[in-house]
Amino acid sequence: MVVRLETQWRTQMAHIGSFTETANGYEGEVFMPPLTTKGVRIVPDPRKSDNKKAPTHRIYVGRSEIGSAWPAETDDGREYLSLTFDFPGLVAPVYAILIKDKDGDGYGAYWSRSKKKVFE
Repeated sequence: MVVRLETQWRTQMAHIGSFTETANGYEGEVFMPPLTTKGVRIVPDPRKSDNKKAPTHRIYVGRSEIGSAWPAETDDGREYLSLTFDFPGLVAPVYAILIKDKDGDGYGAYWSRSKKKVFE
């Protein structure tokens, strides 16, 4: 499943994490209450599914799974991961994106509470 993201995402979304690409996905830190921690890993899901809506990646801190992710693309063709953080410390799931920084080798995680549609 490919989701489209409007190109104005950067001006509408708050930076909530920084990641680097690793041999097995991404590793970095998330800074959003109630989760502010380093060692967050986004790794490919080893369980293959025929369901096109199934996540392709899982998000972990230590051994705890705290979310999942799916591949997506901006309307100008940039690839990113659509993230869902969902664990007992949250009142509701947090939806974000992980996208490559335009000015560097890292990746940023961004979130928005905007009432405007961010994901189409």
